[in-house]
Amino acid sequence: MSRVYHFGPSSDYVGGMGSVIAILSQLSLGADRVIAVPTWVPTSHLRSGWLAARALLHVRGLRGEDVVHVHMSEGGSFVREAAIVAAAKRRGLRLVITIHGADFASFSARRPSLVGRVLGMASAVTVLSEVDLAIVRRLAPRVRAEILPNPTPIDPLSGPASDTPELALFAGEVGLRKGADVLQRAWEAVAARRPHAHCVVVGPATALQLPPTERLEVRGPVSSSAVRELIRGARVIALPSRGEALPMILTEAMAAGRPFVSTATGGTSALADGGLIVPIDDHLALADALVALLADPERAQALGSAGRSLCQQWMSPEAVDARLRQLYGRPASATAPR
Repeated sequence: MSRVYHFGPSSDYVGGMGSVIAILSQLSLGADRVIAVPTWVPTSHLRSGWLAARALLHVRGLRGEDVVHVHMSEGGSFVREAAIVAAAKRRGLRLVITIHGADFASFSARRPSLVGRVLGMASAVTVLSEVDLAIVRRLAPRVRAEILPNPTPIDPLSGPASDTPELALFAGEVGLRKGADVLQRAWEAVAARRPHAHCVVVGPATALQLPPTERLEVRGPVSSSAVRELIRGARVIALPSRGEALPMILTEAMAAGRPFVSTATGGTSALADGGLIVPIDDHLALADALVALLADPERAQALGSAGRSLCQQWMSPEAVDARLRQLYGRPASATAPR
């Protein structure tokens, strides 16, 4: 029986790496048994230290045929999870690293030697964008590296986008990196042009305080199931980010057949069949794109259907499972072809 152990943030928390690990383990993608081993939680440094120590002991108890899959972003992740990577390397286990995080490029520019040493211990490295792929190949040239999207199950309960009201949805951290301030400015223009349009903003708060805006509702954080329900009721998803890897809210929107308006950050450009891409920090272009989809349900439907098709082919659990099984099946000493 093949076994894969995923090391990274606890999957008990919604969003980011934790949600990815939850899908991988719950659906047993890539192996007969897939086990999540948390190395930290976002709410407690003390508990995170205990989890990291326990995870390190866990590696020492694995069998030689087991696969270790470590999920990393930037900063402290390259210290905390590096111990897991080194332990797996010493034991001769098959080791795969996945790079997440919006700031990996800037972090690797500041700490190239650290990043190169850690990634160089892996059998393979997967990333979410062409930019990160180029960085990995430059800093760890002997390691197999490839783009592998996060698994995104198709939503069977979502109806046609053309049947939805004029509702735009923003789901994510309500802060500057995700461009919540840009959305607020854009929505002032949208509200003036579309008298029946509404915008719902959900996600954890930051220091950014959005001013009251007509028909823009800020609800705070909600559960992953509530996000899925909101996506089903929306005509378009808005995410004018200043920095991303591959935002899950966009892939979840595609899985539900909903178009999006976003910016060309990280791997977002690869999703362009399913939405509209606007320049970073351009609230007028964002407003125009939102109006275009809110005012034209048939265009929203066409983009949503194209995005859903792309999601099925590239990001569905079946597609990711096949890629992972191929990746895990390579010997631990495998190197990338020239």
